[in-house]
Amino acid sequence: MFEIGQLFPPAPDESSLLIGCRRSDYSASRISHAVEDCNAQLLNLNVTALPSDMAELIVALRVNHRNVEAIARSLTRCGYDVLEANSGSEEENEAMRQRANELLRYLEV
Repeated sequence: MFEIGQLFPPAPDESSLLIGCRRSDYSASRISHAVEDCNAQLLNLNVTALPSDMAELIVALRVNHRNVEAIARSLTRCGYDVLEANSGSEEENEAMRQRANELLRYLEV
């Protein structure tokens, strides 16, 4: 029996994106190429349909790149709607925020 941690193991510089597209426009290889054009690798790709509109798909991506802005632009150029983009985990983001604040306090002294 697989555990969720085995299916989606954490990666050091991972980020996630949520994209939308029409069912007829979906292409896993085109999505993968858009991600790889930004020197990132696609770690996970999960596809679901919106219950209210079976013509639309929601695609959840997990990539091994911390900065998702370039990836989001690349996906937009390919015709996908970027609905959400999260760089790193919330714990990592909070830890970096705390470190930056400590550095600023140190520089003020």
